Amino acid sequence: MTEDFTLKKTESSKTLKNLLEALLFSSPHPLTVQEITKIINASASEIEQLARELQEEYTRREGALIIRSQGKKWQMVVKPEYGITIKEKMKRTSSKTISRSTLETLAIISLYQPVTKVDIDLKRGVNSVQALKTLLEEGLITICGRSNSPGKPFLYRVTEKFFEIFGIEGEEELQKLIHLIKNYHGTAQ
Repeated sequence: MTEDFTLKKTESSKTLKNLLEALLFSSPHPLTVQEITKIINASASEIEQLARELQEEYTRREGALIIRSQGKKWQMVVKPEYGITIKEKMKRTSSKTISRSTLETLAIISLYQPVTKVDIDLKRGVNSVQALKTLLEEGLITICGRSNSPGKPFLYRVTEKFFEIFGIEGEEELQKLIHLIKNYHGTAQ
């Protein structure tokens, strides 16, 4: 006989919190409150409150895992200091690294998105076709439309995976970082 985890309003706060914790643990990507409410049948405000409580509990516990809020999404992740150690020890089978030129292309896309290949090439001074191919294959950028300029070239922008890998909570935090970088370079000259 299988247990039915469809929750009713009478379910205890502890049960809801445990189910939320299990869901965050088993999800490979950040979940929106709306996605969570569909799965554990609780209100958005209940989910938000329970997620914050879980986040505080994990912070107080000082373990290797944390509950991270990324904009309006929630995720359970390994703390960066442990993730780095684990990656080094595991010696991943894929030793593919991103080249300096590919990182330069990624930086340009994150700063000027949405941006065309022509604009990227002009900023870099070289052809970026291979870097774009690599970034698309790695899922760090996506094609988000077409420009209105002649030939209707593709427009590129960063993906959620970019935000996850670089620990940026979302578009708003990225814009703050860009503003800081531009102000720093403006005062450093």
